[in-house]
Amino acid sequence: MCFLRYMKRISLALDDKLYREIENAMSMVGETNRSRFIASIVAEKISEMIQRPMASIIVYIYDHEVGEVAKSVTEVQHEFRDVIRASTHIHLDERNCLEVVHALGDSDRIRELVTRISRIGRGLKFLRVVNVPRLE
Repeated sequence: MCFLRYMKRISLALDDKLYREIENAMSMVGETNRSRFIASIVAEKISEMIQRPMASIIVYIYDHEVGEVAKSVTEVQHEFRDVIRASTHIHLDERNCLEVVHALGDSDRIRELVTRISRIGRGLKFLRVVNVPRLE
């Protein structure tokens, strides 16, 4: 995350459990700067809430032998050509495929894409989204 030269200092009260979870999460990702860590989480959440252009990485794993999941994945990707900029497909084993979709565009449209992928249902084993706030 890029920080502006002039930052506002704020005070934040957290209960002990949430504070420990933040410290643990920072340790897991190797972050040592608490302000930077919390600012990046806040920026990501705001980018999810506000309708504006954003970039997203959508990662999912599916079993291509279950029902018509492979066909559904392809149909969804074709329906969202306006925001999908690239995708990669990796065969994890004989049944499981991992796809990484790079999306750029209107945040509502990207959320709609993620919703459609999540509704594929049976056969979809994993889904994660990383929203990257567009820095202006």
